[in-house]
Amino acid sequence: MVAAVPLTDNTHTKQVRDLISRVHDTPHCKDSLYPLAAQFFKGELQQQIVQLTEEVASLQRRLDDASRGARAKLEDKLKTATAELKQAQQQLEDERLQRVRLLKKACRGVLSLLDGDNKEECRAMAARSLGTIALISPTYGSKVAQINARTKHVYKAILALLLLQQLLHNKLIRNSYVLSRIDSQQSPTAISPAFIEEVQLPLIAACLLQDIGLQHPAAQRILTGVDGTLDPYRVLPAAEREALLEICYTQSQRFVTEGLGLDSYVGNSKAERDAFLAREQENQDFTLHLLQSAIAPEDGIGNLLKIPQVYTSVVLPSKSNYHYEQIAKVSALLKAGVEKGWYPAKIVDNLLQITGIFPQGFGITYIPKDSDRRDLDRYEYAIVNGLYPFEAEQPICRQVTRNLKFNNFGINVVIAPDNNLFFPMAQQKLEKISEERLREILLQLVSNFEERMEMDLIPRCWHPDEFFHYSKNQNLWNRTDTIRN
Repeated sequence: MVAAVPLTDNTHTKQVRDLISRVHDTPHCKDSLYPLAAQFFKGELQQQIVQLTEEVASLQRRLDDASRGARAKLEDKLKTATAELKQAQQQLEDERLQRVRLLKKACRGVLSLLDGDNKEECRAMAARSLGTIALISPTYGSKVAQINARTKHVYKAILALLLLQQLLHNKLIRNSYVLSRIDSQQSPTAISPAFIEEVQLPLIAACLLQDIGLQHPAAQRILTGVDGTLDPYRVLPAAEREALLEICYTQSQRFVTEGLGLDSYVGNSKAERDAFLAREQENQDFTLHLLQSAIAPEDGIGNLLKIPQVYTSVVLPSKSNYHYEQIAKVSALLKAGVEKGWYPAKIVDNLLQITGIFPQGFGITYIPKDSDRRDLDRYEYAIVNGLYPFEAEQPICRQVTRNLKFNNFGINVVIAPDNNLFFPMAQQKLEKISEERLREILLQLVSNFEERMEMDLIPRCWHPDEFFHYSKNQNLWNRTDTIRN
């Protein structure tokens, strides 16, 4: 399919990978938020402090009642135990502040992924970041669920930021805290320093921390079993799932208040210190409010977490019963949830105005047209690379093959349903083509024989992650010219 060159990342892809690792890396990573949370939840240092506190108190009582001859030895023991206690308490505080600052750095890292000079640039950056996360995540193999479980936090945070802006633009936000941080002299979607610091960053924090309670040992026992041998990505029975959600909900909030707490002020001004701590407390309270209200948000602010969470769980599933083409059914699943009364229609509609039907990075197979707008007797590959499509079912894509050959100089194309092979109406057009011709197309587009054997002759989609693994193919967002197929 592509030339055998070393696998590398361009600057943006590396930035995304580094950010994901900073949030949720392998269990033994010492500078990643989720492994550090797992360490906090084990409570080993906290237990050591409890034991040392009891030991110091006991030695003090014994010293108060001790005879003159026994005092010297007890005083030495008390001095040693007190020093060990202070050292453990300082270590606990240092680790807490490490987690606070790691979270803050990660939140600003998420925000930087949407940074642009104007609205169009910000949207393009958001599309690029969502697409990159999807494309660096495998679409087949044994590690799909495991990797998605680590990448979904950042993806969800980006979606939540986009949804917040969309709801503000359509005047669907009623939360007084959020509205009070908007400069009344500017448009509802204008970004002010207060809005960034007191709304966007706490929202990102809530997204990144929503599932962190799953690192608690009680949650891990449900996921992996008492002996740690069960598949943590299996579908859980209803009772176990309910218990897991309750643990996650409770422990995620506990982590916010105890595992993180407030950052410490650096400086000598009491007025600045008081203002700093007051702002820290307000930000923490808003993060907690988002986490709490996401459970039953109705049409409230908790939907900024709830709806992106549902969307992300479909697009980056962390369950082992996974089929790639199912992720394009995310809009249908959300709309079905609206019909059942699970999700508010206006919120879902606004999210789908951003994403359209097809998620960023999804592999589209489509029938191209010739210069006279007639359908050709083949299909080609494209990758969804644009947000805010004019029509939800007509994705903005980057062409990645032309005349059945891969290239990294394709243009953007809007693909209509009647030529998009995800839809039956387009598939029917190719059914009149001979099986021999369809096999010839497949032979040219798919280099992996095993994958080719499993693919339909008229594929509804394709797996673009292998294509994206090469840095020369990672510039899918570097052009603005778009045609309609």
